[in-house]
Amino acid sequence: MKSGRSVSVVVSGTVVLTRSCRESCAYCGFHKADDPLVPLGRLGDFFADLGKGRATEVVLAAGQGSYELPHVLMALARDKCTSFGEYLAQACRMALEHGLLPVVQTGLLTPLELRSLAPVAAAVRIPVLPAPLEGEGEAHATARGRAPLAGHAMIEKAHQAEVPYSLDFLVGIGETAEERLAAIRGAATFCAADPWLQDVRIVPFQPVAGTPFHARPPLPFEAVRAAVAEAVRGFPVHAISVPAHLFARFPDLVETGLNDLGSTPMVSGDPLLPAFPVPSLETVKSRLTETGSTLYERLSLVTPAALGRPALADALTRSRERMQARAAGGLALLDNRKCFVCGDHNAQGLQIAFTRRDQNTCTATWVPGPAYQGYAGIVHGGLVSTLLDEAMAHSLNGNGIQVVTADLRIRFLRPVPVGLPLTVIGTRTGQRARIHFARGSLVTPEGTVLAEAEGRFAEC
Repeated sequence: MKSGRSVSVVVSGTVVLTRSCRESCAYCGFHKADDPLVPLGRLGDFFADLGKGRATEVVLAAGQGSYELPHVLMALARDKCTSFGEYLAQACRMALEHGLLPVVQTGLLTPLELRSLAPVAAAVRIPVLPAPLEGEGEAHATARGRAPLAGHAMIEKAHQAEVPYSLDFLVGIGETAEERLAAIRGAATFCAADPWLQDVRIVPFQPVAGTPFHARPPLPFEAVRAAVAEAVRGFPVHAISVPAHLFARFPDLVETGLNDLGSTPMVSGDPLLPAFPVPSLETVKSRLTETGSTLYERLSLVTPAALGRPALADALTRSRERMQARAAGGLALLDNRKCFVCGDHNAQGLQIAFTRRDQNTCTATWVPGPAYQGYAGIVHGGLVSTLLDEAMAHSLNGNGIQVVTADLRIRFLRPVPVGLPLTVIGTRTGQRARIHFARGSLVTPEGTVLAEAEGRFAEC
């Protein structure tokens, strides 16, 4: 397969505002009863992390109609917001202050909410359903606000409010093939020429444990391909994407006409389908080379109408700067806080916190448990190497440099015992052009050196 196509992507992160939802769709694993609404005061920390991870976009996710639930209403009052729309607008402003383009994914919104978001939201995502599916045992049997006509009504309201929007076609939830393709054709006839429409996404059903549809099979790939092809025909000038969990089939879908990977939550992971790891930019690039395709980064907004709003100007500039830095920097490295050694979002990792002793030195303390031994009672040498490598890299990254290991030399001086508090030290020692040098050591509480390392690190 050699398509030679150009495929775009948005480097994104997701912040879940609340999983509470008025609806109860049989396929949805996002909904969680009585889930609290994140206070506005906490959102700044999330946005700062995404900015450090060099995302250009943040998706603000919440269940549909959550503002009707008593505990969410109380949370809105706590934040002195008179409506959910005001809360979302404030969240968008905070995201813009951090140089992130905010995309709102909260299901169907009212005209008042859309007007509140018009100046400050990069876009809203509108779910488009292929059929009512309201019968007993069907997808929306217990979801009173999920209907195809409701999606079309929100498209019209978004246009009237001059809010940029994206379309999410939910497919494989019980509709027939004819209904599925007709829904895509109908939406294309309705809004393909709308200057506020930014992009289109085909979202195939994926079974999630704990939902009524957990045993339902996913949509066959040929049916997914047919839906993508229909979207390409109906929206010939728009970006057409699929979610990241279909990563393995990206090359096949590019052959079908897929030209975009959409908002890919590389910096945060996917809270909607957490069981599926989100691929890195470099991994996606490698996968697409199978079709001879080129991956390039784009912004959330593409039409002049959407780009021309004054409140977004600074965030657009900062997002472009991040994109340009990534393009000029060789490897596209993103920190999603899931590093095996230091990532605080990696439940299976070591979660070691490094502190800076001075400008060139960082340290951390860790007690290895028996799970990390090689021979009985002795920490595995590979893990010792990992700790030293991490400490040296942190000594450089703390100076505002992003590096990857080029060369690593380890000297194992004494067995490293399990259960003993260990201090790992990394120190920057020099630089020659874009190659940086560092040394590391692993010591006991008494100061005995157990292992030493020297490394060369290439600046990205």
